[in-house]
Amino acid sequence: MELDIPHRTAADCYRAIAAPANAGRPWLVTERRTVSFGELRVRIDAIAGLLANLGVVVGDRVVVGTRDDAEAALLFVALVCNGITVVNLDPETGVERAQSLIRRADAALLLLDRELAGKWSASEQAVRLVEIVASAPASSGLLGRLMGKSTPAEGLHALLAATSPQPPPDALDERTLAYILFTSGTTDRPKGVGISHRALFAHLHTLGSVYGYDPDSRIFNSLALSHADGMIQGPVIGFCHQACVFRPMRFEVTRVDALLDAIYRLRITHMVTVPTVLSLIVRLGLDQRDAFLGGDFRLLVSCGAQLEKRLWEDFRTVFRAPLVNVYGLTETVIGGVFAGPDADTGVPGCIGVPRDCRLRIVDEAGRDVAPGEMGELLLQGDNLMSGYYGDPELTNRVLRDGWLHTGDLARQDAGGLYWIVGRVKNIIIRGGYNISPEEVTEVLHRHPGVREAIVFGVADGVWGETVAALVVADAEVEVASLHALCSEQLEAWKVPSRIQRVEALPRGRSGKVVIDDARAMFDAGAAPAARSTAAPGDVAERLLRVAAASFNTEPANLSLHSTPDDVPGWDSLAHMELVIALEKEFAVQFSARDIMALDRLDKALTVVDA
Repeated sequence: MELDIPHRTAADCYRAIAAPANAGRPWLVTERRTVSFGELRVRIDAIAGLLANLGVVVGDRVVVGTRDDAEAALLFVALVCNGITVVNLDPETGVERAQSLIRRADAALLLLDRELAGKWSASEQAVRLVEIVASAPASSGLLGRLMGKSTPAEGLHALLAATSPQPPPDALDERTLAYILFTSGTTDRPKGVGISHRALFAHLHTLGSVYGYDPDSRIFNSLALSHADGMIQGPVIGFCHQACVFRPMRFEVTRVDALLDAIYRLRITHMVTVPTVLSLIVRLGLDQRDAFLGGDFRLLVSCGAQLEKRLWEDFRTVFRAPLVNVYGLTETVIGGVFAGPDADTGVPGCIGVPRDCRLRIVDEAGRDVAPGEMGELLLQGDNLMSGYYGDPELTNRVLRDGWLHTGDLARQDAGGLYWIVGRVKNIIIRGGYNISPEEVTEVLHRHPGVREAIVFGVADGVWGETVAALVVADAEVEVASLHALCSEQLEAWKVPSRIQRVEALPRGRSGKVVIDDARAMFDAGAAPAARSTAAPGDVAERLLRVAAASFNTEPANLSLHSTPDDVPGWDSLAHMELVIALEKEFAVQFSARDIMALDRLDKALTVVDA
């Protein structure tokens, strides 16, 4: 049931940015370039002309894959304005999964970085491909190719330069899908969340109302643009409200000081981030407690995962910044329920109250429960997805009688606030990223020596949850080879932090694996390993064993001179896992300065051997 939330359309937003006064105003600031609203309008018009030349029409799906943030944002907004359904793929997506998603989307056009074009394009796919290139000199020749056609197409920038621009459609059917976002799922059944123009722009209106966005807003959002919280709460919200969005750096553990300095220096008014980043800011940013007190800052938005009560209170105490926690799913664009920014709803630990949508809490029979009782949370509103693309069976399972079954267990207190108390659905949330255990299990089963595997989430103090796996495998299978397989075929945050070999998986009477028993088996198996590394021995040798476990590699592959540049598994996730593991192993405490300066393993040795 629609609530008829007043909102602008894509055409309304296009006309607003096309006003002469907006031509030179910045829309997006990245590490590499600044894009004005005028440049965005030019790109929208050029894409309209190019689509007409290529025969791509309203409602067609176009796959975008690029590591260039500015290009990703320009293409997303330009395609949406022209009525094209964007399928925005993470550049880290493995080859097999990427090809599966392209097939599932039935794409009319691929716009890919050259590197991704070479990996993702399959010769049997008669799909037009245009390579995204950073520049297009007149003498550069053919920069792209036409998949399944005899005549190659030029690269994107050359094609745009040779295209007669035209304005985008003045009106679109609001049922047209603005984008499809594929969430974690198995290769044979990926979940493609279809968001209509109505859902997108109605929710953009809600976000603007709750957060107070206007043309003077300066929004800091460094979340990945291949995910809804990065793209929708970043470049797209800036387009809708004529606000400037800043992405001056990719978040890394070692750059927390630089991030906080940018908040102050760039006169940021709003920051959008996830609880994991807030946790690291609280631990590592104590030298810059005034970062949010420069007079310009209005609101910090925490999204992507539940904001725990203690972290909320710690952040508010240390940095004294106004904060709002948003609850939502990919299936609701990004949100729907808000805790804050007002004091009545901004109670640490809760998810607040619905805005421009309705909530119900029901029991297993679908009956509404009384206040204070626990049940599954249902949501209804204009921000709901149209369904899972190409999968009516799955759609009907979660969308029933106009209500989205979220899979989260909740309760409503006497004051009307909502609280999440558990999960019905089988999902792992690691650092704000949703991970389907079945997808990781599927990859593990591709190893010829693996007979059985089960994947589940375990609590983690930094990331909320991390990924763990129990595996039944042939004797010659090394755990390192399983980590290597996952690293090759999965995005970094989906790779299990720990994989344990077991003789058999724990099963109930029905033969089904019992997840609680699997977690208990995992915990029992982890304890002896921790004790063994603590045995007397050379400190450097022990450090390298701990580092190898954190980076999912063998100790022989590391030395005290190893750096993130020569250790493939040393990213921000592994960096903090290394610190936490070393603190536990050696009973030491790394200072914020130690953590951010840790760019070589011998620096860790200096701390643990002090």
